[in-house]
Amino acid sequence: MKLKTTLAAAALISLVSTGAMAAGDKAKGQALYTTCAACHGQNGEGQEALNAPKLAGQEEWYVVRQLQNFKTGVRGASPQDVFGMQMAPMSQLLTDDQAMEDVAAYVKSLAK
Repeated sequence: MKLKTTLAAAALISLVSTGAMAAGDKAKGQALYTTCAACHGQNGEGQEALNAPKLAGQEEWYVVRQLQNFKTGVRGASPQDVFGMQMAPMSQLLTDDQAMEDVAAYVKSLAK
């Protein structure tokens, strides 16, 4: 697990430092966010009862990093991480990095 975390962190640092991350498309992100809204709320307000945090206004880099962490198993792989285990399969619906960037751009645009 430690190696997986280290590799994921190194990949992210590499992407950020080289500027390789593509800009997100808010309109595409809005369409993709409809699945997220079931737990995180239509306006990204979150739902305490589901332990789904508020996303509205969150920085794009942070949203992308968390989605990548769920998708790669850095988060949500431990049986002790019950809520993370709920989010991990949802991250798989975002088929590539561009989809994550798109969702992140939309989330950033939501009112805080």
